[in-house]
Amino acid sequence: MVNNFPIRSDMKLNTVVCGGTFDHFHKGHEAFLNHALDLGNKVAIGLTSDSYVRSWKIETRNLNQIESFVKRKTSLLAFLKTKGVLDRAEIVEINDIFGQTLLKDFPIDTIVVSKDSKKGADIINRKRKELNLNLLKVFVVSSIKAEDGRLISSARIRNGEINRAGKLYVKPAWLKTDLVLPEDLKRKLKEPFGKLCQEADLKNELNSAYVITVGDVTSKKFNENSIQQNISVVDFRVARQEKFSSFSELGFLGSEKVITVNNPPGHITFDLFCAITKIFKTDFKNRIIVKVIGEEDLAVLPLILLSPLGTSIYYGQPDEGIVKIVISEDSKDKTYNLLSKFKPI
Repeated sequence: MVNNFPIRSDMKLNTVVCGGTFDHFHKGHEAFLNHALDLGNKVAIGLTSDSYVRSWKIETRNLNQIESFVKRKTSLLAFLKTKGVLDRAEIVEINDIFGQTLLKDFPIDTIVVSKDSKKGADIINRKRKELNLNLLKVFVVSSIKAEDGRLISSARIRNGEINRAGKLYVKPAWLKTDLVLPEDLKRKLKEPFGKLCQEADLKNELNSAYVITVGDVTSKKFNENSIQQNISVVDFRVARQEKFSSFSELGFLGSEKVITVNNPPGHITFDLFCAITKIFKTDFKNRIIVKVIGEEDLAVLPLILLSPLGTSIYYGQPDEGIVKIVISEDSKDKTYNLLSKFKPI
């Protein structure tokens, strides 16, 4: 039963319950909670605990990018405060799918869910029936769509595809048109995008979603330290001069998957964009080498936009050392704004 009708103030129920992880609190969460607040005079919001989240069967690299309970609760409270409803909304930590919904002295008769969590409401009602409790009315809230017509979700935000408002980090045109670096941006791009790091810091990557190296010298150094980066981007050049002629010279073993792309100096081609897009859409097991015919210097930019949050990207800064970028929403926003100033051809 899907209910999308407006709720009059005189129709409000006493107390409704809803729940979720509310990770990377986004536009869809806002719409969901607005429906719950419109429906009930009191709203009990179940928020999944850290231990509950850790019990889920998902990859560690994805699990590590889910925000802590404290951070998620802080975001929820900020939203409720903005709405001016702190006096009629309560956040309750939950350690399983049921939360407070099986308590006999908890006076609720309605549960608000999304289409994806409707099955959870059915499980709760089956259990309530076993306990001789009244069945909850289920109010299903329609999800909010992102810029590309697909649903906004925390998973898509963690994967680095969209921001919290549902805006794509990669314009569709960038997958069809080459981009050229304008002269007035060249000086800005000589500044480090992240922080310079010491060689001893390179192995501290247990919490990274992925580890990526850009540049032959950087990739070679990682291979020499047996760091096993997931993706390497190379062009066999150093300071624009041909220096290497084989992957083995860079310390690769030969078991890596090689993808060859064209990318002239001062360009970001759609060939490069599409290749990186396909990598992250594939559940790749082997390490990947992106071999650039031309120049790989600007490959850092599409990698920032396409990598999941928590990915670490390393590249060489001339005369300074190795720069580390940890992919965040902030780094994606800055790169998006920068790349929007490139000239399409």
